[in-house]
Order: sequence, then C-alpha cells, then structure tokens
Amino acid sequence: MNKDFFLAQYNKLNELQKECVDTTEGPLMVIAGLGTGKTELLALRVANIINKTESGASNILCLTFT
Repeated sequence: MNKDFFLAQYNKLNELQKECVDTTEGPLMVIAGLGTGKTELLALRVANIINKTESGASNILCLTFT
C-alpha cells in the first residue's frame, strides 16, 4: 500500500479506529455497526502490520463476515 494513500486513509479515522490500526501485536476483534468502516480499518491494520513488523502478508489471517 502506498505510504501517502495509507496516511490519507489513516487520517480519516477517529481515535478508537486509529488505536485499532496501531495495535500490531496479537488478535483484535472489531465489533461495530453497519457502514462504520470495519473492513477498511482491518485492511489498514494489515498494511500497518506489514510495514511496521517483519511479518509477511502470507503470515496474516484476516476474517470478516456478516
């Protein structure tokens, strides 16, 4: 993910969403209502984990469901 694009999307998040994206260790469960940006938040978190840790994309499992 392009760094400028990541920062632009990150800056649109509220404080709780930023806290989720910034959490790079361990599992995270996000429970929120319809249309609140959960999937985007998780995508940004995955990008952040890849950029800030030695984890590769193949080491990350991200599940969403309705």
